[in-house]
Amino acid sequence: MEFPIDTTASGLVMPASGGSAVRKWTIALSVAYSLILAAGAGCVFYASIRPVTVPAGYFSEVSSWGLAELLIEVTWLAGPVALLIVGLIQLHRTARHRWWSAVAWVGALAAGTAIGYLIMVDFGLLFTAYPSDGAGDPLGPSRWAPGAPYWQALIAMGGQLAVGAVMVALITAAARRGKTRDIGGMTF
Repeated sequence: MEFPIDTTASGLVMPASGGSAVRKWTIALSVAYSLILAAGAGCVFYASIRPVTVPAGYFSEVSSWGLAELLIEVTWLAGPVALLIVGLIQLHRTARHRWWSAVAWVGALAAGTAIGYLIMVDFGLLFTAYPSDGAGDPLGPSRWAPGAPYWQALIAMGGQLAVGAVMVALITAAARRGKTRDIGGMTF
């Protein structure tokens, strides 16, 4: 079986150049951003239903919980910057004089960032909410469970998924309108 000549290994990783590549990267980034933060909220909700063990001692922050918290923090900090840049580039290319789509994009991104902050703070509870002894002194980071399902985390997860859906809808709606520009022989 022979592969077509224009099929390359890098073509599987990198989208084609031009306007469709920016649209694909914007959609991929917004989906990844929303899913990572929603997964963090799902972990917090799961930990509220079933107590989880958080290790204590040297290098305990390098555990899977610590790496998950680092991933959530990096996503929350770097995701909005990258999404703002690629989203506004894509919306500028497809809807040049329609400013409402850019305002809606920035609003959805602000909502996602606010919900992401809430998720990040809730995930931090896994490391700061310690059980206490009879005198009220913390026993150390061993188990976290608020005693009832932590519904705020579940609502934040749904909100983050909804924001991700709005972001994808904004990008695909701008592309569906069919407003393209031809600049230097390249169609955007």
